[in-house]
Amino acid sequence: MSDEEMSPITVLAELNRIVTPHGIQETHVVEAGGLPHVVSMRGRDRRNPVLLMVHGGPATPLAPTGWMWQRPVEEYFTVVHYDQRAAGRTHALTDAGVVRPTLRLGQYVDDAVEIARWLCQEMGVPKVAVCGHSWGSAVATLAVVQAPDLFSVYVGVGQVVSFEEAEPVSWELTRAAAEQQGLEDGVAALDALHPYPDAAADLLPQIIVEREWVGRSGGFAAGRSDCDYFMSGVSPDYTTADLEALSAGNELTSAALVPHFLGLDLRQVATFPVPMVQVLGRHDAMTPTAPVEAWLERLNVPSLAVEWFEDSAHMAMYEEPGHFLVTLLEHVRPAALGQA
Repeated sequence: MSDEEMSPITVLAELNRIVTPHGIQETHVVEAGGLPHVVSMRGRDRRNPVLLMVHGGPATPLAPTGWMWQRPVEEYFTVVHYDQRAAGRTHALTDAGVVRPTLRLGQYVDDAVEIARWLCQEMGVPKVAVCGHSWGSAVATLAVVQAPDLFSVYVGVGQVVSFEEAEPVSWELTRAAAEQQGLEDGVAALDALHPYPDAAADLLPQIIVEREWVGRSGGFAAGRSDCDYFMSGVSPDYTTADLEALSAGNELTSAALVPHFLGLDLRQVATFPVPMVQVLGRHDAMTPTAPVEAWLERLNVPSLAVEWFEDSAHMAMYEEPGHFLVTLLEHVRPAALGQA
């Protein structure tokens, strides 16, 4: 074999190749909100329930590194990722000047609903399960509220509820962790931000600094000073050009959306129409769990399962993939099959 055939990416791609008789491994370009979106679908049996993943960022798809946790899940679900507008492979399909004016939360919610509707038609199912991660949890939550007929069950990972409420908590957790770990530069940098966030100042530079120390103090990936594996670019499904588009999409959406984050607030959602599963990372300082718990206490929901991931921060499916699989099998698959 040539060196290219034996490269790690080639090995991963071959390992990920689905060869079962009823398997599905497809990539589509689907229009949503007037723009083309890249949608990838993987599963060992297309007769399994469909699980739609709504990524965070706002422009950081899970699809490039999904292979790190997803293969066992594919035995029980058809897992679907879509790169949101301005994100990843989708970013490369439309000029940034066209996309920029459309970058608002409501549009992302409408896109998710359209993708779910297309998915039901494509797979011949009445409903899909949906999992939102980080920013994607806000998008997915509101999509379910908007179109509950399309969704059987919702899973929140690193749930966003209120940016205004969560950010001071994030700062406090991160400063305490930095002080405990002797990260003097981090303590000084965080103290310089106080009071955080300052709504009268430019929000993006504040978040960049605060998030740097969230990561370096283990609030993004528990017990780690970074989460480089998530941004490594080691992917069997993304080309170098795709990864470059991912980076450009991150830059575009950060500039357009972050200034509006203080207005992101799901506390007005008092009733939720489908069963809910919450995956809470015990060490998550990116989206702290206290505001989520307070919201859940008030929420009227058909059924609620809360799973604490004791060794995780913000990246639960990567940090505890076995626990994540068991959570899906115990709580999500029965609901998706109408057995809950």
